[in-house]
Amino acid sequence: MKEWKYGPNLIGILATAVMIYAMYQPWWSFQLEGSRQTDVYPYLIDGPGSEFIGYKRSPQMTMLTGVLIASITLTFIASYLPGKSSRIILVVTSLLTLLGAWRLLVRLAGVAARFEIPIQGEGIATYESFARIHVWTRIGMGTYWMAAGALLALLAAILHKRVRLGERAN
Repeated sequence: MKEWKYGPNLIGILATAVMIYAMYQPWWSFQLEGSRQTDVYPYLIDGPGSEFIGYKRSPQMTMLTGVLIASITLTFIASYLPGKSSRIILVVTSLLTLLGAWRLLVRLAGVAARFEIPIQGEGIATYESFARIHVWTRIGMGTYWMAAGALLALLAAILHKRVRLGERAN
């Protein structure tokens, strides 16, 4: 009787590592004229610009962080599971991760619009209708890394049977 010896899905493990790395990279950055750069992560706004915006962490950021950590955890677990259930989990986590990244960008675009600045580029921010401040903004590498991790998880689901370590035992 032949049985399968299961090993991890290598692309799923890589997707997990990329998503973890993305959590520690800025997802958006802005710099106010005369101050240092402020970085926005899914879980924190780090820099002097947090005073300009009025908060360091919003309730939406807390929810997004929870979704992303759950996606990372489930991607890792699914990379070790055999069968169809792991493929379904990888597809769902990939879609949740992409949805989370998209929602963060929508939220950032809303904040940027409130101050009349672009989400990417430079502009003049209007603060409480009186102060006008030159601002530089850019989408950070964390956003791109998270999208890459989500796409790798999707690829891991598609190629699940072909990229698993392990071999057939006699």
